[in-house]
Formats: sequence, C-alpha cells, structure tokens
Amino acid sequence: MSDSVVLDTAVGTVTLRGERAEDAEFLYALFRSHMWPGVAAMPVDEAMKESLLRMQFRSQTMTYRAQYNGARFDVLERDGEAFGRLIVHEGEGVATFVDFALLPERRGAGVGTAVMTRVLAWVGERCEVVRLTVLWHNEASLRMTRRLGFVQVGETPPFVEMEWRRPGPAS
Repeated sequence: MSDSVVLDTAVGTVTLRGERAEDAEFLYALFRSHMWPGVAAMPVDEAMKESLLRMQFRSQTMTYRAQYNGARFDVLERDGEAFGRLIVHEGEGVATFVDFALLPERRGAGVGTAVMTRVLAWVGERCEVVRLTVLWHNEASLRMTRRLGFVQVGETPPFVEMEWRRPGPAS
C-alpha cells in the first residue's frame, strides 16, 4: 500500500506517503529520538548505546512487518518535509494504529492531535473501531488519545490498551 493520502488538518496539509528505502535514516533518527532517554544513562560507551538502538530499531521494524502484514507504513510530510511516521493496519472493520511518532520539535504543539483527528476520520470511513496501545507512563499520548475519544479497554503491562468507536447517527 503505497498510495499517498493528503489530509487537510488544523495545522495545514499533511501527506501520508508510503515508506521508501531512502527513508531508512529518517526513520531510525525518529526511533532514536523516542528511545534515547531510555538508554542515555546506561553505564556503557556511546558506541554501545548506538549499537543497541540500531539493533532495537531493526527488531521493531521486522516485528511490525511480520505481525502487521498488509499495513500502511507511512511517512508524514508537510510541505515535502518528513516529520513523523504512522503505521495503520486495517481488517474486518477494525483498524490498529501500530505506531505513531513525531520528531521532537513537532511534539506538544497540537500537531499530533490535528493529524490523528483527520486520520481517525479517514480510517473511520472504513473501520468502526480503532485500537492502539500506549506505554502506561506516556502521559502525553494518553492525554491525546483520550481527547480524541479513545477509552481504556484493557491493560497488558507495560501497555494500556485503548479503543475508539466511530460515532453513530444521533438519535
């Protein structure tokens, strides 16, 4: 699935385009920006930390591709500049948001909420339910998903399982 999707959001036009081989370093840098705080204090040298992060990135990539065969693996772009990643798997009226990540400079300013609002509307055209998991200590993501209408439906430590249902017609 490599067709681009153009979404008009509250922060401007965002394009979801299929990942390409030349995105590898951007995707690693994005992954690293999220994972670095967890390895920064490890009592090993920088080369070992970098090696560990690259290994984790390869493992995550292989796991996502194996577990979510047929998913959309998209890079988020605005004005031709990559700023995030979104992986969505759809099937049988249920979508799973596998991964959603933004560069550090795009976090905390409403960009994630604006993008996810439009993505929910777009996916909601085909799927009644959207599911995702959030690390239990990721307060920013938990707040955002709750604002978007997700509710907690379970817990598998260290993750909180969230679900959104497409609004039905008003009675």
